[in-house]
Amino acid sequence: MNDSFQKKLEAYENGELSGKDLEEFEHELKKLETLQTFLEKDDTDNIFLDQKEKQIIRKGKWRARIQTTFFVFLLFIGFTFISSILTSVYYAWGNPDRAEVLRNVVEHTLTITEPYGYLSGVNMNRGGLYFNMELSTPIKKQVGDEIFEVGEDQSHFFFSLLRRQEEERYRANSTTIPSFFYPDSGTTVISDWNQLEKLPEGTVTSAYVSFSNLMETEEVMKLFSGKNIDLLWLAVDLGAENVDKQAEGAIFETIGFPSFPIWHDDDMILHDRKEEKGSFGSSTISESYSSPSYQEGDYDVLHQQFIKTLKFLQGHENIASKVITGDLELENKISYLEEEGIKHYGVVITGPTKEILSLEEINAIAVLQIDEARLWNWMSRE
Repeated sequence: MNDSFQKKLEAYENGELSGKDLEEFEHELKKLETLQTFLEKDDTDNIFLDQKEKQIIRKGKWRARIQTTFFVFLLFIGFTFISSILTSVYYAWGNPDRAEVLRNVVEHTLTITEPYGYLSGVNMNRGGLYFNMELSTPIKKQVGDEIFEVGEDQSHFFFSLLRRQEEERYRANSTTIPSFFYPDSGTTVISDWNQLEKLPEGTVTSAYVSFSNLMETEEVMKLFSGKNIDLLWLAVDLGAENVDKQAEGAIFETIGFPSFPIWHDDDMILHDRKEEKGSFGSSTISESYSSPSYQEGDYDVLHQQFIKTLKFLQGHENIASKVITGDLELENKISYLEEEGIKHYGVVITGPTKEILSLEEINAIAVLQIDEARLWNWMSRE
């Protein structure tokens, strides 16, 4: 507002204007009032337009977010579907397929490192996603004729890499863990003969037996031949350097084989093969296999299949070592066995408690430790 207009406004308010000056000033005031009204209306319209623009922008942002979320969801579903197919293809590739090979690695590792490991069948989850596969292994034990579950192992694979091994053991009935003891190691461990004497007639027992000297497989089988006892597993000598000198000659990391051959996929004999035609040119093939014939006590076959198993695991030693959370060092073990032959420092047996007690008089047995005892469940072998 300039000084001339300010002076006229003051004169107008004081009633000092008259005539033509008054008429001109009042006309100018009317023009200002019209302009003010227009400006106020324009401000109101601008406010309304700002709110409408903000609402449009807000709706646009939400629409963009929903579209992005929906796109990501579709991308995730598509990736999951494609990865499921590729995962199945990866683990089904080969003959035998990769899943079967990995299952065999876990199963054979447990068979040669756990006295009851051959009882555990490995279950495969082939429906994995994102190139993962899970193997579950129920850990079992045999006492007498009863086979029961004592735990479970979970092997988690990413492609063919064992990325995590989980172990769960259920509460054991026995309070101590039995061990084998190496011959001439100066052990003063007392055997569990007294405990066997106190167990009643109607019970069965499983036990770890350690020998006074290293024994050939044939000698071990003759030792228990004709007795009402099952020979379950034979621990194999790998040299005195593998003995824990701080634990009175105890051996905690054992290698051995069951009293029957460890068969492999390429040992199986094809008996029957059928192909059924389906729709659209598809077909379903069913095959039946059986293991080779085996004469009980044929230790040459036992040795052959045991060495074959070690060499198979040598090709997958990184996985096998993770299964037992230790270093198997199979090259050294195989070399030792090929040079020195297969001998035994102990076995795992099961049978009627009083029948096992009768072994006390055998000089070849240095130490016997009870693993577990249960109520009678035995069918005579005699």
